[in-house]
Amino acid sequence: MTTMQTTIQTIKQQREGSSWNQQFQRKQRFRQFYLLGRNRSQRSRWNTNNGAFGVVRVSAKMSSKEEMINTFTQKIELPDQRVLIVNAKTAKSSGIHTVALECEPSLPAKGLILHWGVIRPNENKKKWHVLPRELFPPGTTVYKEKAMQTPFPRMTKLVIVLDAEATAIHFALKNEETGKWITGPNKKDFVIQLNGEKGSVGSSNGTVAAAVAAPKTAAEQPVVAFSSPTPASPPPPSHQSLITNAYVKPSNALDNLIKVVAFTKWEETGRLEVSESEREAMLNEASESIIRELEGGAKLDAIMKRFGIIEEGGSSSSESSSFSSSSPPPKQQQQQQQGKGNERLREICESRSNGASIKWGKYYDASQTGTALVRDMYVETREKNNMLQLHVVVEADFDVNLHWGVTSRTDGTWRQPPPGWTTVPPRSWGSTGNSWETEFEKCGNKLKAVTLEVPCGNDEGIVFVLRTVADEWVKNGDGDFYAHRDTDQLAPAPSNEHQKPREREERKNKKEHRDRDRKDRKRKDDSFAANQPAIPPTINAKSVKSVQPIKRKEWNVDDIVLNIGAFGRDGNNVAQNSIDQICNAEEGCTRSLMHRYNAAADLLGTCHDEGEAGLLAMFTWFRFMALRQLVWNNDYNIKPREISAAQARCTEALTKYHRNESNYRDVVRLIMMTIGRGGTGDVGQRIRDEILAVQQTNNCKGGMMEEWHQKLHNNTSPDDVPICEALLKFIASDCDINVYWAHLHANNIDAKRMSEYDRKICSEPKFSRDQYEGLTRDLTEYLRTLKAVHSGADLDSAAEAVLGYHQDACKGKEINIPPVADVATPRLEELLTCARVLREQNGDAFNVLEAILEARRELWQWTKPDGKDNDRLKDVIYLDLALEAAVRQVMEAQIAEMSKRAPLDVLKITGMVLENLCLSTGENQEFVYCLKDWQNVIQSAKSGSNDWGLQAKAVCDRLGNALGEISERYINVLQPTAMSMGPKLNVDEHVLQLFSEEIVRGTPAAPLSQMLRVLDPMIRAVAQMGRWQVISPVQVKGQVAYVDALSMVQNIKYSTPTIIIAKRVSGEEDIPVGCVGVITPDMPDILSHVSVRARNEKVFFATVFDFNVLEEMKQMDGKCVSLHPNAQGDEIDVKSIELADVQPAGGAGASQAKTLGESGISIKQKQWPGKFALDSSEFNDQVVGGKSKNLELLRGRTPNWIQLPASVALPFGTFDATLNDPMNAQVKTKLESQILALKQFDDSKDGDGFRALIDDIKSTISSLKPPNALQSELESCFTKEKLSWPGDLETSEQGQEAWRTICAVWASKYNERAVLSCKKAGLNHDDLNMAVLCQPVVNAKYAFVLHTVHPQTNDQTEIYGELVCGMGEALVGNFAGRALSFTVKKSDLDRPTINGFPSKSKGLFARQNTLIFRSDSNGEDLEGFAGAGLYDSVCMNEPSLESIDYTNEPISNNEDFRNQMLSAIAKSGMEIENLLGSAQDIEGAITEDGKLFVVQTRPQVF
Repeated sequence: MTTMQTTIQTIKQQREGSSWNQQFQRKQRFRQFYLLGRNRSQRSRWNTNNGAFGVVRVSAKMSSKEEMINTFTQKIELPDQRVLIVNAKTAKSSGIHTVALECEPSLPAKGLILHWGVIRPNENKKKWHVLPRELFPPGTTVYKEKAMQTPFPRMTKLVIVLDAEATAIHFALKNEETGKWITGPNKKDFVIQLNGEKGSVGSSNGTVAAAVAAPKTAAEQPVVAFSSPTPASPPPPSHQSLITNAYVKPSNALDNLIKVVAFTKWEETGRLEVSESEREAMLNEASESIIRELEGGAKLDAIMKRFGIIEEGGSSSSESSSFSSSSPPPKQQQQQQQGKGNERLREICESRSNGASIKWGKYYDASQTGTALVRDMYVETREKNNMLQLHVVVEADFDVNLHWGVTSRTDGTWRQPPPGWTTVPPRSWGSTGNSWETEFEKCGNKLKAVTLEVPCGNDEGIVFVLRTVADEWVKNGDGDFYAHRDTDQLAPAPSNEHQKPREREERKNKKEHRDRDRKDRKRKDDSFAANQPAIPPTINAKSVKSVQPIKRKEWNVDDIVLNIGAFGRDGNNVAQNSIDQICNAEEGCTRSLMHRYNAAADLLGTCHDEGEAGLLAMFTWFRFMALRQLVWNNDYNIKPREISAAQARCTEALTKYHRNESNYRDVVRLIMMTIGRGGTGDVGQRIRDEILAVQQTNNCKGGMMEEWHQKLHNNTSPDDVPICEALLKFIASDCDINVYWAHLHANNIDAKRMSEYDRKICSEPKFSRDQYEGLTRDLTEYLRTLKAVHSGADLDSAAEAVLGYHQDACKGKEINIPPVADVATPRLEELLTCARVLREQNGDAFNVLEAILEARRELWQWTKPDGKDNDRLKDVIYLDLALEAAVRQVMEAQIAEMSKRAPLDVLKITGMVLENLCLSTGENQEFVYCLKDWQNVIQSAKSGSNDWGLQAKAVCDRLGNALGEISERYINVLQPTAMSMGPKLNVDEHVLQLFSEEIVRGTPAAPLSQMLRVLDPMIRAVAQMGRWQVISPVQVKGQVAYVDALSMVQNIKYSTPTIIIAKRVSGEEDIPVGCVGVITPDMPDILSHVSVRARNEKVFFATVFDFNVLEEMKQMDGKCVSLHPNAQGDEIDVKSIELADVQPAGGAGASQAKTLGESGISIKQKQWPGKFALDSSEFNDQVVGGKSKNLELLRGRTPNWIQLPASVALPFGTFDATLNDPMNAQVKTKLESQILALKQFDDSKDGDGFRALIDDIKSTISSLKPPNALQSELESCFTKEKLSWPGDLETSEQGQEAWRTICAVWASKYNERAVLSCKKAGLNHDDLNMAVLCQPVVNAKYAFVLHTVHPQTNDQTEIYGELVCGMGEALVGNFAGRALSFTVKKSDLDRPTINGFPSKSKGLFARQNTLIFRSDSNGEDLEGFAGAGLYDSVCMNEPSLESIDYTNEPISNNEDFRNQMLSAIAKSGMEIENLLGSAQDIEGAITEDGKLFVVQTRPQVF
C-alpha cells in the first residue's frame, strides 16, 4: 500500500468511525480546541491496563460506565436583560463537581468577572476558600488571598471543577463595562449548593462591597449528562521507550489539518453557534475535501503548507509518523543518515561551546526515542572554568522544553541548581519543587538546541527530561537522563536489604514531582482558535526579519559619568514671569498646534533666561497639553506642514540647549519627550495628501474614514497616531469593534473626545474583507507619516529618521530621508533592527534590552554633554529618547515574568535597566558607582560565591536611597510650578494633584524600582535574610501610627502606647514619649544613636525589608497590634488586638517621660578644677568624661600596634568659668534669660518654637570670647602633647576656627535631642557639665565602632562591629545607607563573619592635618540612660564629603584583606576589654598605611 493510499484510508477511518478510539480522541480534541476549552481540567489518555478510554478530571479518573447524577440547570436574571445560566453536575463514585456558567445572550462589552470562593464542611461556613492554583479556570487571579476572580470566556462557558468535599460556591459578579457589582437578594452572595443530593442557586448571609438590584432565580431544569462510549476493542499499542504515561497519538499532523480546515470553514460562516452534530458534519466535510484533493493528485505537504500546518521549506512528518505503513529504511541507509545527523548535531554543540573542552557525547536516534515528536537527540557535556556545560540538540517538528535540575551521582534526587548558572537561550522559569524549565531555540530546519552552564561539584550532575508541546515526557527509558562531567550514568547505590523500599520511595517521589509539575504549569488556552495557526482572511502578514541576539562590546562604565545636568538641583524655585507669559499666550494657542508650537518657540528665550525654573515652566505647559488639558484646535484650518515646521522651531532650539548647556540636560529631555520631532517640507504635507490616496485606493470614502480625513485636513494632532493604530488593530481582529475602542481608550481617547473635534468623528469604522489587505498596507505606511510628525519618542519612527527611509510618491511627491552621516553605521542598524524585531515579537527581555542598551552606548558620543555635533543631532537625540522609553515599555510588559526567571538572569536585566538610568540622568555618579558594583555582583553570582546575596542587598539598599532622592527631588521641584500654572489654565484638580507623581512613574527610574522589588525576595533567600531585621527585640502592644519621618514626631507625647511606622529614620532622632515600637523601611545602623536609645529604653525597633509586609503594616494605621520577634530577629509575629488589650501609656516597654529624680538616675555635677586646660597625664573622672579618662587608662598599656592619639582636654567647669569672665558678662545675662525660657517651654505644643529657641541659645554661646588664661594654658598643653597649635584664638585665622569649634561643642549641650532626652529621663539638665577632648584628626581610610558584647543578643561570647569608609562621623551621624557589619566569636578572632556589606554612598575624609574637638560630658555613660551621641564632636576644618566607589575598596572586593583587617579590629577590642575589665563601646580608625587607632572608648551601656 502506498503512502498516499495509507493517508486516505486513515482519513476515512477517522471519518467513518472504524477505529472508535481515534474518533473519540478527535471528538475530545475538537471539544477542547473548537469549543474553546469547555473544561480546562479534563485531559484524555489511554488506560493501557484494561483498554478503557477514560476522562481524567483533576486527580479522579472516571470509567466509561460511570454516569453523571444530580444535574441541575438554573437561570439568574441579571441587569441589562442578561441571564446567567448555571449548569452543575456531580459524579456518582468520585463525587467530583463540574459547574458551568454562561451569560446569555452575550457578555458586557468589557467583560464579566466572577468573584468567588468555595465553602467546605466542618469549617466556618462564612469563610471563602481559595482553590489550589492547578484547579484555577483560565485567567483566574487571587484577590487578597481571600477570593478568586475569573473572567468569563468570550465564546464558551466558564467551567469550574471541584473536589468532592466542596459543598457550595459563593459568588458575586462585576460588570467590567460599568464597574458595578451584581449580587444576590439583599446584597448577599449568590450561592450554588453542591450537597450531593440536589443542587440549587440561592443567596447567603454574606455580603459584598457593592450591589445592584437583586437578581431572580428560575425553576430548575434537568439536563442530559454526557457519558463515554464503550470501546469495541482495546486501543492499538503505543510507543513506550522515552515517553511515559502518554500515548503517542497517530496522525498528529493529519488530525491537525482536519481541524484547521473545519475551523476555517466555521470562520467563513461567521463563527455561528453550532450543535454537536453540526460540528461533526463540519469535520466530516473537512475530511472529504482533503481526500478529494489527494485523489486529484495534490501533495499532502502542499495542503498543509496552504493551511499553515508546516512552514515553507519544511515537510510534514506524516510519511514517517506512526500512522504510515511504510517500512523503515534499510540498515545501511539508516547508518548513513545517522552519521550525517551525528555530525550536524555535534557541529551545533561545538558552535555553542565558547571554547569549552568536550568531555563526552551520546546520540539517541528515532528508534531509541520511540517517538516522531523527538526523532533524533544528541547530548554532550563540556567543561570550562569549573562549570559543567550541557548541550542538548534535538530534531523535532514542534517546540520542546528541557525540564531539569541537579543531583548527586549516588542519589538521583532532584535539587535546585547552585547560584551562578546560566542558560542559552536565557528563557528559563522555575517549575515545581526543585526543577527548572528552559526553552529550546531553533538552530536550523527542525533542529533545536539548549545549553546549560551550571557550577556543579565533582559529585554532581544535571538530571533532565524533555517536555513536548503535547505535554508528553521524553525520558531515558523508565528513568531520567543524567549528565555528569565524565558519564551519563548515575553511580550504583550500595546493595542492602533496605534498598528496594528506598527505590520504591524514590520512584514515588519522582512521580509525585512530575504530577505536581504538570498541574502547576500555567495552562495554555486550549481553544481551537487560539491553538491553531492564525489564517488572516486576505491579509499578507508583514515580513519580519529573523534576527539573532547581539553581543555587547566591553564598555568603560566610567565613561558615562555626568557631573552636571541633574533635574531640580537648583531648588524648587517658581519662574513666575515665565508662567505669566505662558498663561497670557494660551488664548491664542488654542487655535491650532501650529500657534502653540510657534508661541513656545517665541517664549523659549524668556524661559531660558530664568534658568531651570523657566524651562520647567515650559515643560509643565507642554505636559498639560500632552495630558489633553489644553485645547489643541479651535475651528482653525491649518496645513500639517505648518504644524510640522512650528514643531521643528521648538525642537531645534531645544537640541542646542541639550548639547551646549549641559546643566539643563534633564529638563530639556523632559520637554522633548512631550512633543514630536517636527520637520519641514513634504513630510508634514504628506499627512493631508496620503489620507486621500488611502481612501481612493481602498474605496473607503464615506463614514468614519471621511470624518477622519476631514479632521486630518483641517488640523492634525497627536491623537491621529492612536486612531491609525486602532484602525490597524480593528482590521487585524476581523473588524472587532471592541478591539478598536480598547486601543483608543488605552490612549485616553473616547467617543466624547472624538465628537468634540472641530471636524467631528462620530461614526465607527466598517470595512469588508476584500479591503483588509490594501488598508493594512496603506495605513501601516500612513502611520509612518503620522509618527514622523507627532511621535518623537516612537522607536520605529525615530530609528527610521536616523537610518534613513523612503516613501513612494504621493501626489507626485516622494519622501527620501537620507541616513544621518557618521551615526547610521551598519552596527547601529543591526542593533536597532534586533531591538525592534524582538520587541515586536515580544522576545525575551534580556535580548531586547541588550540591543537597546548597546544602541544607546553607540549614540553616547553624540548624546553626552558637549558631545559630537551633527547637522541632524535632533534626530539622534530623539532616537536616544525613544530607546530610553523602550526600556520602560519592555519592562512594563514583562515585569510579571521576572519572578519566575533564574536569579542570574534577573541580576543581568536589572543591570541593564540601571545602565539605562545612568545614560538618561544628569549628575549620575551615584548610579554609575552602583552599576559598577552591580557588575561585580553578577560576576560573584556567576562564580558561585556565597557572598553575592549580601553584596546585592547592599547595592539594592544604596540604589533604593538614590531612587528615593530622585523621587523627592522631582516632586519638590515639579509640584510648585504645576500648582501655580494649573489653576490659571483651568487644569483639572485631579491632574494637578498627581502631576509630579505621574511624571516620576514615567522616568527611567520607575522600571529600576520595580526590578528592585522583584529582586528583594530572591536576594534575601540567597543571603538567608528574613523579612525583618530586629534592632531592639522587645515584645510590645500598641496602636499603629504611620508618619513620613520619625523626626516629625519626636516631640509628641502619645497618650496611648504607640507603634510608629516611619518612612524615614535618619539614626539621630529621639524616641517620642509613649512610643513602644518603631518600624521603618529605612536602614539605620545597629549602632546608630536611635538604635542604641531604643535598646536602652526597651522600645521595639526594626527594619522591614519586604515591601508587601510594609504595605500591610501601613494599612493598619489606627489599629492595635502586638509584635513578637523570633529568636533570630528576622521575623515578627504581628497580631491584631483590641484597644482594650493595649497597656496605658507609661506601661512596660513604653518610652515615657519621668519627673525629676523619678527614674533613679541622676547626673553628678562636677566642679571646675581651677585650670582651663589639662594634658593627658592630668585626666581623671573628676575633671573629664569617660572618653578622656579611658584613653589615659589605656596609654602605655596597649600593644604597640594599637595606637592612641595625643590628647588635651578643657575640663568640666571650663565653660562656666569662661561664661563668668567679665568680658562675657552680656553674653551670660542673655544666656541665662534664654535658658529660663527653655525650662518653661512646652515643646510638645510648639516644636518649631522650641527649635528656634534652641538655635538662639547656641548662637549666644558662639559669641563667647576666650579668656587670656584659657588661651595660654591651652597652648601650653598643646606644646606638652606635641600637638600643632592653631594660633591665637582671637586674631589668627586657624585659631579663630579652633575657638568657634570649641564653642560649638559646648553649645551641643543644648542640642534638641539632648534636651528632650534629659527631660524624658527626669534628669536635671543644669547638672550636665561638658568637657572638651582635643585630638589630632586621624587621617582615616576606614573608621569603626566596636561593641565587645553583641548589642542585639547580649551574647558575651561574640563581638559586633560596624565599619565605614572615611571618618567615623559617617557611621554615627545622619548618613544614608548602612555600614559594613560583622561579628566575631571571641574564641576564634581570626574568622569574622560578614552580616552585611556597606551601602553608604558618602564618606567624610580629612584631606588636611587638622584637629577634632570631642564632647566629653558627665551624662554620657550613665547606667540606664543612652547619653552617648547626644552631643557633638566637631572638626576644626570641615572634612570633605565624597562619594564612595566600592569597586575600588578592598573591604568589598578583597576577602583576604577584609578578614585580616576585621580580625585585627576584633583583637583590639578584646585587648581593651581585658585591660579595662568590662564590655566596651570603642571607636577607632584605620589609616591609609594600615595603622590602627583607638580614638575613644567607654563602658558599653545595656
